[in-house]
Amino acid sequence: MAVRAIIVDDEEPAREEIKYLLSHFKDFSVEGEFDNAFDALNSILSNGADVVFFDVEMPGFNGIQLAEALKNVKNAPIVVFITAYSDYAVKAFELNALDYLLKPVDPQRFGEMIAKVREKISHRESGKIDFIVGEKKSSLFLLKPEDIIYFYSEKEKVFAKTKDGDMYCKGLTLQSAEEKLVNYHYFRVHKGYLVNVREIKKVIPWFKGKYLIEMSNGDRVPLSPHRQKEFREKFLNA
Repeated sequence: MAVRAIIVDDEEPAREEIKYLLSHFKDFSVEGEFDNAFDALNSILSNGADVVFFDVEMPGFNGIQLAEALKNVKNAPIVVFITAYSDYAVKAFELNALDYLLKPVDPQRFGEMIAKVREKISHRESGKIDFIVGEKKSSLFLLKPEDIIYFYSEKEKVFAKTKDGDMYCKGLTLQSAEEKLVNYHYFRVHKGYLVNVREIKKVIPWFKGKYLIEMSNGDRVPLSPHRQKEFREKFLNA
């Protein structure tokens, strides 16, 4: 079944670029393109869609407002921002955006995003719910991804940091956790840490160009120099 896509951007060349990139994925079908968010919202409400790609800065009703409106729509499409502005990345993820791509769009990044869309749709169709099994004091807990602050590894074991304390995740590696939670807002900030982006409180300069990330519970985790560029592109001002 074709994945029904809608493109929203006030600049025609930008819409053409997205259509060209999508043309390489035969299971995706462009059902409509709009130069403003208001008409796009009306189309989504009337005809539905599986995924919508849109810019942030548009005249009048902008992309952030469109994402806010879609939060209240039943069976809302998957939201992907494609924009030249990095400033709104954190806000976009707060509004349940699946991904945030910067223009000019890198084809490889676009392909990675398409894989996330496919996975998200397959989960919706199967009704699958992702849980992480945590163990604490001989009791097992089913942890929702959104309730975990971050994962960390210690002595070849992986633990989930939650508001209820640390829980051992038997059989889980940070890599397998990252793969399992590809449709959620997690980012591998360091070889020993996988963080829930929505639980980030602030980024603190450390020393020699290094940074610490302060989480919602006050814990501070390191940001690897090798992940700084991708982290900035996704979540901070370029």
